[in-house]
Amino acid sequence: MGVVAEPRNQQPAPSRPPRTMSAMIFAILPLVLVSFGIAGLFTQCSFTPSGPTVDSGSVPTVDVPAELRDAAAGVDFPIVDPQLPDTWRANSSNSTTLPSHTEVVRVGWLTGDARYLRLAQSTAAEEELVTGETRQPPHALGTTEAGGRQWIRYQGVRDEQAWVSERDGVRLLITGNATEAEFTTLAEAALTGPEIGS
Repeated sequence: MGVVAEPRNQQPAPSRPPRTMSAMIFAILPLVLVSFGIAGLFTQCSFTPSGPTVDSGSVPTVDVPAELRDAAAGVDFPIVDPQLPDTWRANSSNSTTLPSHTEVVRVGWLTGDARYLRLAQSTAAEEELVTGETRQPPHALGTTEAGGRQWIRYQGVRDEQAWVSERDGVRLLITGNATEAEFTTLAEAALTGPEIGS
């Protein structure tokens, strides 16, 4: 009778954990927690046929004079501080550098009707500033009058517009989704507001 060789390095089969009720609960618990997390995210979302709405309590607020003073220290041109209605809330501020190494100082506001407008100030050439702010080559739509000056209107992002004018050698560009009246309010404030720096 032949001898059967035993296979080498054969490991014993791993033992299964006992199928107790507590073992099953601990196995299912992570799935339950993940499900609750996903459900929580969806309960915070809502569908609004008329478009997005803004919860004023969740919008950050920016101290415009302080932000503009900080920005003025890094540029070689005066920056205007627009004096706007109390119902407008500044919610963003930043500075950036264009390919020509020209600085752009921006502040964004939510208007009283929760629409958005942003003012960009720079000594950049108009074409470069418009391209940088609208993310597309300049496409002029005409002109408009605001604050005693002519503003050139350009096509903005999506259905927005951009208005461009100049004050004391500094180019002003306004863009956003606000109404023409709100554009005019910011345009007038940008032409008459106090200057900071230089």
